[in-house]
Amino acid sequence: MNLGITIRRFVASNASALSKPKRFYKEVSIVNESDEKGNQIHKILLDHRTLKTQGGKILKLDSYPLALAIAEEWASQNEFLRLGQMRLTGLAFTAQDNPLEQTTESITQKVLDYVDGDTVLFFNNESEKLERYQEENWRPLINNLNNDLNIQVRPSQNILDCDVASEQDKEKIERWIKSHNFPALIGLQYATESIKSFVVAYNAIRHHIDAEQAVDATTLEQRTQAETWGTVEWSHGLEREELISRLSAACLFVYFNSNNLTSKVIENSARA
Repeated sequence: MNLGITIRRFVASNASALSKPKRFYKEVSIVNESDEKGNQIHKILLDHRTLKTQGGKILKLDSYPLALAIAEEWASQNEFLRLGQMRLTGLAFTAQDNPLEQTTESITQKVLDYVDGDTVLFFNNESEKLERYQEENWRPLINNLNNDLNIQVRPSQNILDCDVASEQDKEKIERWIKSHNFPALIGLQYATESIKSFVVAYNAIRHHIDAEQAVDATTLEQRTQAETWGTVEWSHGLEREELISRLSAACLFVYFNSNNLTSKVIENSARA
């Protein structure tokens, strides 16, 4: 990794956020082209300018639904550009530029690292109320993961227990992770790291729960404490909305990069 490039990208990104760059375009559109292999690629036009990544490359998208969503992010900006809130754009830039020079193997390992220490796999038996909430909210998520992948990941009440997932279970999880293409892996990693839980991220990506339910699951202990001790409502509210936004974008990014169709035409064979 070139540290100089990384620092310049970081400084440029933060400078842009602080200076609030003004919207410099009127219209946003999509142009569809074919690459040298005959595959459809999609580019975003800001007026007549082709959108480029932070690395200076023309953004090229395989997924038309994703192109539509990114175009909408740019079209919905007002007088000033809120670049930090354009999460699909940011994920697309990261997937194409790959500034940290990640590989399928390195991303897979980072996601797998969350399994052994996943908070959702460690129940607290010191609080009857919290343990009840964990059984109600976390147990179904663990069951979904096990049923989908035919594994036997189990929760524990001992933080020193390192056998919540067997090596065989982790091999199956690894195969599932590697079944995604590289852009989808970027989204999967972003989802997992945003909410610090592979189990919850998996359930959100597989549509077992929505983003709000996922964030509620991952902040269960915090919310349980708030029931007892109270909370600074606005502070936790902002944090919750931020997590929902991040996770929603990540799930959409995985989905759009795994499903390129926008609609399916069904012929009605019925005759009058």
